[in-house]
Amino acid sequence: MTQDRLQALRGELKRQGVEAFLIPRADEYQNEYVPAADERLSWITGFTGSAGMAVVGLQAAALFVDGRYTLQGEQQLGEQPIELENLDIQAIASWVCDQLGEGQSLGYDPRLHTEPGLALLQKRLAERDITLRPLEQNPIDVVWQDRPAPPCGTARPHPFVFSGEHSSEKRQRIADLLAEKRVDALWLPNPESCAWLFNIRGDDIPHLPVALANAVLYRDGSATLYLAAEAIGEGLVEHLDREVTLVSDKGQLFEDLRRRHVNKIWVDTSISNCWTLQQLRALDLQLLLERDPVIEAKARKNSVELAGSKAAHERDGAALCEFLCELPNAVQSGFDELSAVKLLYSKREEREGFRGNSFETISGYGPNGAIVHYRVSEESSLPMKPESIYLCDSGAQYPDGTTDVTRTVALGEFPAPAREHFTRVLKGHIAIATLRFPRGTCGEQIDAIARRSLWEVGLDYAHGTGHGVGSFLSVHEGPQRIGKIATGVALQAGMILSNEPGFYLTGQYGIRIENLVFVKESADYVGFLEFEELTLAPIDQKLIDVELLTEKELNWLNRYHQRVRNVITPIVNEKTAQWLQGATEAL
Repeated sequence: MTQDRLQALRGELKRQGVEAFLIPRADEYQNEYVPAADERLSWITGFTGSAGMAVVGLQAAALFVDGRYTLQGEQQLGEQPIELENLDIQAIASWVCDQLGEGQSLGYDPRLHTEPGLALLQKRLAERDITLRPLEQNPIDVVWQDRPAPPCGTARPHPFVFSGEHSSEKRQRIADLLAEKRVDALWLPNPESCAWLFNIRGDDIPHLPVALANAVLYRDGSATLYLAAEAIGEGLVEHLDREVTLVSDKGQLFEDLRRRHVNKIWVDTSISNCWTLQQLRALDLQLLLERDPVIEAKARKNSVELAGSKAAHERDGAALCEFLCELPNAVQSGFDELSAVKLLYSKREEREGFRGNSFETISGYGPNGAIVHYRVSEESSLPMKPESIYLCDSGAQYPDGTTDVTRTVALGEFPAPAREHFTRVLKGHIAIATLRFPRGTCGEQIDAIARRSLWEVGLDYAHGTGHGVGSFLSVHEGPQRIGKIATGVALQAGMILSNEPGFYLTGQYGIRIENLVFVKESADYVGFLEFEELTLAPIDQKLIDVELLTEKELNWLNRYHQRVRNVITPIVNEKTAQWLQGATEAL
């Protein structure tokens, strides 16, 4: 099948006059998750990870993935005639330069890329006299015969009881920033920013409750929301005030800007696709190229959103505890990774407000747990036995909050080194959980604290320590994160992040301990911040080497488990309540 698709794509590349084509996993909105109609990377390579890039040339093809997906990439490519390479712009440029000669061109779809994302690649190719050429029509779309239709669900209001701030108040708050910057308008290319600003949600993207929308916010607080006509219901019209104009033709954007006499517009090039920027420049507008101010405002949750997140995590913790309680008996009676996913989903379905998973559950037994972002399927699902280690990373969407939690559990006898590995991961987790840090501290400045215990014995993990999380929005939200890569983004009160150090032994097991936390003002020191846990679920004590824990670390673990017991016990079934007594017993 892949060979046929490659052949068809190469024929189209010849027709369009390019020698290779760049294929990201992206849509025109630069969403992390994309609709089925935009899964072009998966269609041509079979790779289903959430991050990757491919280049298909007339003679060769390559898939580029980062360290999280190396094993998955190898498995999903199999014997296909596609090389597997590290996801790095320099590596992509080198590969293209090896395949193409002077005067030849690498085609790309300008709606699927950003200018910053292409800048280095373009520079490297230009040095070899290779052109990076925008194409009017995506070649894959031409040859993809059974391509799914684009989604078009109904956008719905997100009530004040969950948002804690009216859309008009948010718009005015951001409009005040436009006045300070002396710009006439702000271009909002991303559906998440629109969802937050207008207090709307939808179902157009898997795991992400948004409607596919763009918007322009003007300096006077008025706005135009570009949304498919089929998505506009009566409830939405009533929800939005008269200062918001609903337009179903997104092509009208540029005429609207002229009609409103916009001379200078604020654009975030990191989330705006190349095609839109080309059109804006064609209007001879002045562009303020800075980060979308909605992104930072959205990241700082208000008191209503934080209260909602706490409530959602209590319900979600109860579902997870009932799952963990039943897991050992289920394994004894015959169970596999996919069965575990279904059992956990059924537990969450019973909880009030459940709106689906916040991402595809990672259910990895034994060696599959070592694949950082493993996706279980009918073909890959391993039988689970009462031995070894099981890793489950899952999350849910509720109207009052988004959850993300990883627990690693021993199902019976396990390899001896796993206890030390697990405990060192736990030490890193506790180091972040108990950290107090001054205002202005960025995530990259504390990342090493989570890794120290692993580094002491020459170990590490190939992913970030923490990512931002939305409020009934994306489970991966910026701009805040904790990782090795510098962001320059200071952690601020109200931000929600994950705390998820890990360790992965290829072919044997994976370990990750993940809680969501939120940033708050320190109660003890002026000018300092600290974290508070949102996630409530036991950490498997069978995998802990108590001798490796300090007294401070042990005290944190016991206090955390006491809180889990106190909060979760009253809202779970009797069997789980009894199980919790042992699972949270003080060490």
